[in-house]
Amino acid sequence: MTHLQRTRFAVFVLLILMSSCAPKRAEIALDIKTIGAAALIALVEAGENKVKSLEGSGTVSFESPEIAGSAAFELSLKKPDSLLVLFEGPFGIDIGTLFLSREKYVVYNSLENRVITGSPNSNSIRSVIPFYLTYDQILSAFSGIFSIPSDQETLRRYAIDDERFFLSFNCGTHLCNYWIDNQYLLATKFEMIDEQNRVVMQALSSSLTEEDGASAPRRIVVRFPQEGRQISIYYSSLALNPAHPSFAYSIPANADTIVQ
Repeated sequence: MTHLQRTRFAVFVLLILMSSCAPKRAEIALDIKTIGAAALIALVEAGENKVKSLEGSGTVSFESPEIAGSAAFELSLKKPDSLLVLFEGPFGIDIGTLFLSREKYVVYNSLENRVITGSPNSNSIRSVIPFYLTYDQILSAFSGIFSIPSDQETLRRYAIDDERFFLSFNCGTHLCNYWIDNQYLLATKFEMIDEQNRVVMQALSSSLTEEDGASAPRRIVVRFPQEGRQISIYYSSLALNPAHPSFAYSIPANADTIVQ
C-alpha cells in the first residue's frame, strides 16, 4: 500500500468513526504521528463542506478608534458567494443592509438614506462595517469558518498546541496559523502574522453547535491588534443548511444612489 493509499484509508476510517458516533461527537486523538497533516486537512475540509448555508440572528459589536457600538442583525448566507445582513438599532429601527456576492455589493445606510452599489471591495463596506475587510474575510467572519489552505506545499509546521491541532502555512508574504478543535474539527483560532512577526488579524470562535453532522460557532471575534479594531458576532439563533435561505431586501425608492 502506497503512502497516498494509506492516507486515504486513514481518512476513510476516521470519517466512518465520526459519522457512526452517538449524540456526543467523538474526539480525535491528539497524535500527529497517527494522524498526519494530510489526513487532518482532509477531515477539516470535509467538515467545512458540510455547511452549505446559514440563517441566524443575533448581535454584532464594533470597536475602533473612531467608532464603537452594537446592533442586532438577521443573516442569510449561502456558500460560496451570497450574504445578506439586515442591521437594526434600538427599538427595531432599521439602520443598514448589506448584500454581498462575487459580482456585486449593495450597502444601504438608512440613517443617511443612501445606497452604494458596485463591484465588491473593502472600502465600500465601511459605510456599514467600520473595518477594511476583504470579501472572503466578511464571509468567514459571519460564518465563523476560516478555511485552511488545501495546498500542502505551503504547510510549514504541524504540531499540537493548547490541546488543539496546530497548522501553519505560508500565505503570500504572511504566515497563517490555525488551531483545530479535535472534537468538531473546526479552526477555533486563526492568526495572520506579518513579516515582522506581528499579528495582523486574529479570529476566535466558540460555542460550537452541530446539526445533522454540520458544525459552526455561535460566537466569533475578529481582531486587528495593530489598528485597535475588533468585531464581535453572537448568534442567539442559528440554523445550519436551511433549504431555502431568503435574500430578499428592499431599498426606498427615494434613497440617494451611488454607483461605484
